[in-house]
Amino acid sequence: MWSAALIGFLLGFIGSMPIAGPISLLVFNRGLAGRYASAWYLAAGGATAESGYAYLAFWGFSEFLVRYAWIEPVSRALAALLLTTLGLRLALGRSDPGDLFQASERQLGVRGSWLMGFTITAFNPALVATWGAGVSMAYASGKMHFVANAALPFALGAGSGIVSWVSLLLTLLRRYRHRLAPSVVGIGMRLVGGLVALLGLGFGVRFVLWLVS
Repeated sequence: MWSAALIGFLLGFIGSMPIAGPISLLVFNRGLAGRYASAWYLAAGGATAESGYAYLAFWGFSEFLVRYAWIEPVSRALAALLLTTLGLRLALGRSDPGDLFQASERQLGVRGSWLMGFTITAFNPALVATWGAGVSMAYASGKMHFVANAALPFALGAGSGIVSWVSLLLTLLRRYRHRLAPSVVGIGMRLVGGLVALLGLGFGVRFVLWLVS
């Protein structure tokens, strides 16, 4: 059980390092803005959903997605709508995107950030396949064995690894952010917003291709 938790932690920690996915980009954006608590809860929401996918991957639920092939493209369409809207609002310097959930972040507090992180990640069931690859790699290493009581420690370890990396990233941003000029911070935030919008458009293109095919 402990080995499963440790492997899950390492996969979650290392896999979160590239600032490429929507959650990592949004966390970085909020960190640049000095909104550390909001960024942390956003990541925690995403980690909660991703832990669920890690748990499902442990049981081989990628076959479920193959059987019900419509789930993934429909989720991509929802993710495309959310991420494109969110990214454009950030890139254009509009008001806080928390009102996408019918209330401002000030009204919802940390729950709004957690909900946003959870929702964005939950709209990406392809993470089952991603974590399935991680599980396969762990099995191949011989360090983890397929036993029923290892699924939950593996999933909890994965979530803990994600949150640990984010906590480290936000600590570094808190320490060094003040060295950046406000204009540089603003440009960085808008750039991140543009990247989030591009990710959303990418999801949308994949959905359209699925419809055409």
